[in-house]
Amino acid sequence: MNSATLLLVPPVSPPAVPRLASEVETELFTAITRGLPGWQGRAYHQYQSLVRGLIVKSLGPRGDIEDVVGDVFLRFLENARRIRSAEGIRSYLVSITMNSVRREARRRKRRALFQRFFAGSDEMERRPGLDDPKAKAALIQLSRILEELSANERAAFVLRCMEGLPIAEVAEALRISESTAKRRARRASERVLKRVSRNALLADYVRDKTGLVHDET
Repeated sequence: MNSATLLLVPPVSPPAVPRLASEVETELFTAITRGLPGWQGRAYHQYQSLVRGLIVKSLGPRGDIEDVVGDVFLRFLENARRIRSAEGIRSYLVSITMNSVRREARRRKRRALFQRFFAGSDEMERRPGLDDPKAKAALIQLSRILEELSANERAAFVLRCMEGLPIAEVAEALRISESTAKRRARRASERVLKRVSRNALLADYVRDKTGLVHDET
């Protein structure tokens, strides 16, 4: 497989149709706005998998993932009453998650600079939540590639190319225009493509585990 056969951008989709809130989202929104008991736990159980997945894909399976997850939900719980519709719950939470990812990425760069001179290399998490060692290795390698992107490009790439969100949802989550979201995702995809195509392990993982890599015939 060579670089000419790889495509990281999801296939072109039909024009976006406004996403309707699910029954669970509608009930959760009602609970939030009315301040009903237990809405915090319901929100966590409904979205913790999404948040954790976004963080791992953005930052890699490192040992402090749960700290970032906790930070995301603390911010969400503090500000959830600002949400204006049931349809906005997910995008608001995704927005908070990607902001936390940006902050954590900056912290990691500072720590890496310190460790380069004083403390040696970063420790990877012993239990990253991945049973497949090849998947863990691939995610670590992918996170290193994503570190070369700007924070804005990384966020767009993860949401569009790894999560497969429609451009409209990416734009809403990142608080940018659809044309900007599309441009950032495309630019990031092209940069990642060049690196992934040189790495057989990573290319296989992206193709087999996430469906991001497609063979074109």
